[in-house]
Amino acid sequence: MRDYHKEFVYRKIKKPNKLLARIVFFIFGKISKKRNVEFVYDEDFEQIRDKQMILLCQHRSRTDFIYVYAGIRRTDMHIMCGYQNVFQPFVYTILKKLEVIAKMLYQPDMHATMQVLGATKLGDSVMIFPEGIQSSSGSTHPINPATLKLLMKLKLPVGLVSLNGAYFTRNRYCADIKKGKITVRFSKLFDSEDFTALSKDALYEKLLSAFRYNEFEQRPAEKIAYRGKKPNIYGLDNIIYRCPQCGAEYRFEIRDTQMHCLDCGFAISMDEYYDIHPVQGTLPFENIDRWYKWQRHTVSQQVQKDDFCLRTRVQLNTINTHKISKNFSLMCLGEGTLTLTNQALTYQGTRNGEQVLLTFEPKLVFSLTMSLSYDLDLYYNGEYMNFKLLENEKQVTKWMLCSEEIHNLYDPIWKSVSDEVYNEE
Repeated sequence: MRDYHKEFVYRKIKKPNKLLARIVFFIFGKISKKRNVEFVYDEDFEQIRDKQMILLCQHRSRTDFIYVYAGIRRTDMHIMCGYQNVFQPFVYTILKKLEVIAKMLYQPDMHATMQVLGATKLGDSVMIFPEGIQSSSGSTHPINPATLKLLMKLKLPVGLVSLNGAYFTRNRYCADIKKGKITVRFSKLFDSEDFTALSKDALYEKLLSAFRYNEFEQRPAEKIAYRGKKPNIYGLDNIIYRCPQCGAEYRFEIRDTQMHCLDCGFAISMDEYYDIHPVQGTLPFENIDRWYKWQRHTVSQQVQKDDFCLRTRVQLNTINTHKISKNFSLMCLGEGTLTLTNQALTYQGTRNGEQVLLTFEPKLVFSLTMSLSYDLDLYYNGEYMNFKLLENEKQVTKWMLCSEEIHNLYDPIWKSVSDEVYNEE
């Protein structure tokens, strides 16, 4: 039986198919033009534009790879992407021929690292999204210190790609595509010499400083409107779940361009610029990013209590690596109860027809990443699992935040990395 996992993950990296790469450039260029993408190349980037490099990219939207690939237009560029995105019909073959590198999110991944090293030994370049997942609320996610270790090992020039406005065209809480403007800027972050001239701390500070972004607080003076088939507020209750007035959770309802709390009547509206305005009650936040971070701060206090517990019914899925099919090749393994405390994450239910109790150590669970399909993704000890919520689907964001803050209780280094981006003022 064909094993797509071994075929993709264990393969020896080769040079990308040049003809296919040029076809993809053409298609992605057309998409970028249609979505009003402007490419800007800083003078310092021109110094390394044609050299072998590592290209670090911000991850503001689900389609960032389209704009970056269209802008860089190099046939020697290997893209690193999330493992779960590989196993899709038609996509799998293209990614394999483009010599894309699959990475298991938030986990040490020896195979991905070896393939990066293999690509650079060929004289090729590598495109990395160090945040791992798309921005939840329009600002930076933590950057794993392992990224800097890799850069220091390779000692190649490093480019940086910022994508201003990308979050507003494909935000995290709604699948709708908005028309507006995206500015993709290419700049130089490091020369090869910097890795011997600068200390590790200085390198990391420069990396973080250059990489940090906030779509709401870095908008141009003349704000740009973003319009789609649905109002910009549509789906906001997928990531904003806690009322700042009464503290109720999962009680928001979207009505046209407004979001209402069903318990206390608190309400806001959102315009075509993504600005939020109070309709009923006092709004204590400047934008949805501040609101989202307030939820994280609230969660960080909740998870420290002895009686903290989240529990819900889920369907347990994994990727069928023997058959490429629809729905990201997910196959159901069983159903059961998912429980999260500050001691462990557990799944109790069926798996392949048998009753099981699976326990996951919080130090190894960096995040339960959410999707718009109301499910949670988990990488654990080299295995991918997917939990589809079967009740109260709006819980997904809180589950993700709680899992991340519980992990931080056991991992002071990662907590420090997280605080650097989530607690900035």
